[in-house]
Amino acid sequence: MSGVPERLRNLSSYEFYNTAIELRVEVLSIITSSAIPKSRRFTFAVPMAETARSVVYNIVRGYAFYPNSMDNVAARKRYYTLAIADCEQLYQDAQAYLEVCRRKGDTQHVGAFERMAGLVDSEIKLLKGARNGVKLIGSC
Repeated sequence: MSGVPERLRNLSSYEFYNTAIELRVEVLSIITSSAIPKSRRFTFAVPMAETARSVVYNIVRGYAFYPNSMDNVAARKRYYTLAIADCEQLYQDAQAYLEVCRRKGDTQHVGAFERMAGLVDSEIKLLKGARNGVKLIGSC
């Protein structure tokens, strides 16, 4: 247990990474469930899985640049921006799939995407905060 009272604790600086991992696991659980039938998995599930993987990839890649030069600050911010764009793409993929289902009269699996949408919202917010918090630390 931490000696810091809970009301004085703030968000971990790695919370965006943990949320990205959780988002990836959630996407994988959706695409391997009955929410996406096998006949539509190649069209919808594979791109969604790759995009969720790319969110984590861009966060890891951005974190590899220690912000001790302006070039590294710009690189870290760039990769965090790419991760945000991947999150937006997950929204688009889910919306496209749900629209196809709606047009075919199948709305039984809409609920499977609600948790994912909440995680995407949270991840975008955390990534924007992390990106805005990247500052030059010392210099080379």
